[in-house]
Amino acid sequence: DPDVDDSAYGDDILSDTTSIPSTIYRHRYENGRRYHQFREGEYWGPNDEQQNDQLDIAHHMFLILLDNKLYLAPVQNPKKVLDLGCGTGIWAIDFADEHPSSEIIGVDLSPIQPLFTPPNCKFEVDDVASEWTYAPESFDFINIRTLYGSIADWPKLYNEIYNHLTPGGWLNQLELTIQFKSDDGTLTPDHVFSQWSDIFHEAGERFGKSFKAVHSLKQWISEAGFEEVNEIWYKLPVGPWSSDPKMKEVGKWNLLHCNQGAEGWALFLLTRVMKWTADEARVFVAKFRHALRDHRVHAYLETSVSLHISPVDLRC
Repeated sequence: DPDVDDSAYGDDILSDTTSIPSTIYRHRYENGRRYHQFREGEYWGPNDEQQNDQLDIAHHMFLILLDNKLYLAPVQNPKKVLDLGCGTGIWAIDFADEHPSSEIIGVDLSPIQPLFTPPNCKFEVDDVASEWTYAPESFDFINIRTLYGSIADWPKLYNEIYNHLTPGGWLNQLELTIQFKSDDGTLTPDHVFSQWSDIFHEAGERFGKSFKAVHSLKQWISEAGFEEVNEIWYKLPVGPWSSDPKMKEVGKWNLLHCNQGAEGWALFLLTRVMKWTADEARVFVAKFRHALRDHRVHAYLETSVSLHISPVDLRC
């Protein structure tokens, strides 16, 4: 098949915990972008260099937002850590460097992580939405970052997380909304940012993986049995318009983040789900990118950081 890259990583570097067919390490191509082959169609984002750069830009943006912290949960040196939807692996690798006594496992649908990692960090190709094969209560800390629009059944995922955390273990989750807002009226309902939000909210609902789920996570996490600890909301400026020095810097990186990611966010959902042509999708992306350069619009996106502990007294 000319649309499939048959290259695969060598057998010697496969995880010793699973026997993985080489097809998992293949990719497919669509509209000029590369996507994961394993569980094809389950996730809408490309996994090529252009989109991977967007993921790493987001990592840097979140570090600035959180004052150079990888997480906000009050964990010290957890023995075993799981990073769900690890992307390029940058968070897991940074965590492994900061915590050399911890064992880190990163899981993602795409085999895009580096081959050379800290000795306490490894990566597995799997679908976090499927049934887990790890032993119950085997992780002290589980991290999630920006799985928005990627999960069909969040309550099921939180039940898996709860069952695989040790009593007293922590869940740390950072999620983004895709609803562009402004507090000063500079973002109007007919602006391309507003249209973007509306179209992708509809696409997420049609795809069966809502982009609005972030507003229900607190309830679902509580229903899974976690103790509610904290949910912190931030406004991420789109562009360097904020008068606050830190948020101005966040805005610069978010502008780069949106510009870098836009086409990859759009192509699969607009063509496969919304039934647009690829040319129609690219024209819409071009309008979106053009609007990013207009700093008269003081737009922002909201992000939440949720911290939840698995109760000790109910599980001993």
